[in-house]
Amino acid sequence: MPARAKLAAILDALEMQGDKTRAFLDRRTGDVVVLSDEELSAAEDSDDVSDYPEWQRDSIEQARLVSADDGSRFVALPDRFEINKWEMMRDFALSREDENVSGVLLDAIHGRGAFRYFKDRVKEKGLTENWHVFRTDRYRQIAVDWCEAHGLELDTDA
Repeated sequence: MPARAKLAAILDALEMQGDKTRAFLDRRTGDVVVLSDEELSAAEDSDDVSDYPEWQRDSIEQARLVSADDGSRFVALPDRFEINKWEMMRDFALSREDENVSGVLLDAIHGRGAFRYFKDRVKEKGLTENWHVFRTDRYRQIAVDWCEAHGLELDTDA
C-alpha cells in the first residue's frame, strides 16, 4: 500500500526548487527527495560516491534510486516551469481591488528583475502578508491538484 504524501513536505519542496534542483515524491514512504542536478548527474554517470563530500553521498545514493526507477516508486514534483511564478504574480496583481495598486504590480512584472521589482512593490504597498497568503494558497492548490492527478492520497496533517 502506498504511503500518504505529506502536504507540508511537498509545499516546502515546491518553494525551494530552483534551476539546479528537482524534487521527487517516494510513493513507498511518502517522503519528498530534493536532489541537485550534480547529484542526479553523478548517479547517472555511476560516479564513485567517495569522490564527493560525505554530506552529499546519501543524496547521490538516493539519486541512483530515482534514476533507476521506472516511475512506479518516484514521481517528479511540478518544476518551476509548471508552477509558473510569473503567472502567480500576475494573478495576485489582478486580484487587487484598487486599480492603481493592481497597475503598479502589473507593471512590476515586466522586464529584467521582474521578480525582485514585484516583491519591492508588494512591500511598498503594504501587501507582503497578502502576497504570502496568496502564494501559499496557490502552492497548496498546485500540490493538491498534483496529488490528485497522480492518484496520491494526501496527508494534510504532516
